[in-house]
Amino acid sequence: MKEKLRINEVEKNDVTVYDAIMGSGKTYDAINRMKQYLKEGKKFIYITPFKSEITRILDSLNSEKVLTPLSPEEKGAYQVNDNFLNKNGKIDLNTKPSFSYLNKRGQFLKMVVEEKNIISTHALFLKLKPEDYGMFSDYILILDEVVTPLQTYKIGAEDIQILKNEELIIIDEETNQVKFINDDYNDKAFKDVKTLCNNSTVYYLDKYFFVWAFPIEIFSGFKEVQILTYLFEGSLLAAYFRLHGINYDILRNESQELLNCYKYLLNIYDGKANNSNKLNTFSKTWIDNLSKRKAKKIAFITRNIFTRVFKTKSYENAYTTFKSYKSNLAGKGYTKGFIAINSRASNDYNHKKSLAYLGNRYFDPQTCSFFRERGVDLNQDIWALSELVQWLWRGCIRDKKEMNVFIPSYRMRKLLIDWLDGKYIQN
Repeated sequence: MKEKLRINEVEKNDVTVYDAIMGSGKTYDAINRMKQYLKEGKKFIYITPFKSEITRILDSLNSEKVLTPLSPEEKGAYQVNDNFLNKNGKIDLNTKPSFSYLNKRGQFLKMVVEEKNIISTHALFLKLKPEDYGMFSDYILILDEVVTPLQTYKIGAEDIQILKNEELIIIDEETNQVKFINDDYNDKAFKDVKTLCNNSTVYYLDKYFFVWAFPIEIFSGFKEVQILTYLFEGSLLAAYFRLHGINYDILRNESQELLNCYKYLLNIYDGKANNSNKLNTFSKTWIDNLSKRKAKKIAFITRNIFTRVFKTKSYENAYTTFKSYKSNLAGKGYTKGFIAINSRASNDYNHKKSLAYLGNRYFDPQTCSFFRERGVDLNQDIWALSELVQWLWRGCIRDKKEMNVFIPSYRMRKLLIDWLDGKYIQN
C-alpha cells in the first residue's frame, strides 16, 4: 500500500464558520460586526465574490477607515511610489519620490501597512503570495463564501520529464511539491511553469499534472478567520483545512421548520421527462458523449417543461449546464436565461420563477487524487448538494416565493429532496 504523502501542519488559529442557508442574514450580521470592530479599533479584511458587493459593503460601513483596491482608471486609485514593491514583490518604503499607480495587490498590501480596513474580492485574495501572510497578524479575515484552494494544470508527461532532465525543477519525494530551481531561465517554453512555481505552492500529480495550491499560511497568518457560507464541510476549503491541520468551529443556523417552508415553495418536477435512476446521467462525462440528436431532444423536453408544465414566460425562465455545452442544450423560450452552473452570491436573477438544472456535479479526478494521496476524503454528495442549492437560490426562492424546478438528473434531484426532508441537518 502506498504511503500517504506527508504535508506539514501550520500553526492553528481561530476559524469560525457561519454556516447558514442563503438569505438568512449572514452578510447583514457580518456588517454589524464590522461596525463594532470600527468602534473598538479592530482591523478587518472583508473578501466577497463579486465587485458589485464592494460598493454595498462600503456604503453600509460609511467610514474613511475602510478602503478597497481600485484599478488605475478608477477615481481614487492609489498613486504611490512605483518602487513600493521591489523586484521580489516585497514591500520597500525606503524609495525615491517617483510615483505611479500600484496594481491591486500592491494597493492591498499598502493599505495593510497603513493599518486600513479593506473590502476586496476573491480574485484579488487568491493572488496573495506566501511572503504576504506575515502582514495580517492584527487583522480579522471575513471571507464571504469559500474560495477554491486548488487548480490543476495539464503539463504533460514528456514536458515534465524535460523539466527534470534539464534540471529546471525538483520534485520533493515526500510531498511531491515542485520547485523551479533555475532562476536564470528566460525561455518562452516553460516561462509559465516558472511563474507558477515562483508565485505559489505547486505539486506534481498523476504523471501529467501540476496542482496549484493556495498558500495555507495566509489563513494561519490572520488573528481570526470568519467564513460565511452554507454546507461548508462539503467544500474543498474544508478538506484543505483538514489536510493542513487547521481546526474550525461551525455555527449552524438550520431547522426542519425552515426546510419545510422551502419544501412547500419548491415545485420540483416529477414526471416522465426525468431521466433514469442512473447516478451518472447529466455529469460532464455523460454530456461529453451526447450526440447532437440527443442534445436537441433534451432541449426540446426542457422547452416543453417551461411552456406546458410550468407555463412561465421566457424572461422568467433560467437554465444551466456545463459552460462548454451552453449552446448545445439551449432552447426556445429559455436560451437567454443561462446562469453559470457555479453561480453564487448574486441577486441578479431573483425574478426567475422556473429553473432547469441540466447538470450533475462531481469533483474532477485530479482533485480527488490530490486529496486521496494525502489521506483526506472528499464528500462528493455534500459538495454537489451545496452547488445545486447555491444555484437554485439565484431564483425567486431566495425571496421566499414559489419557484418551479426541473432537475432531470436522478442523483441531483434525490440530493435536493433528501436535503428538504432534513437528511443533512447537523447539530
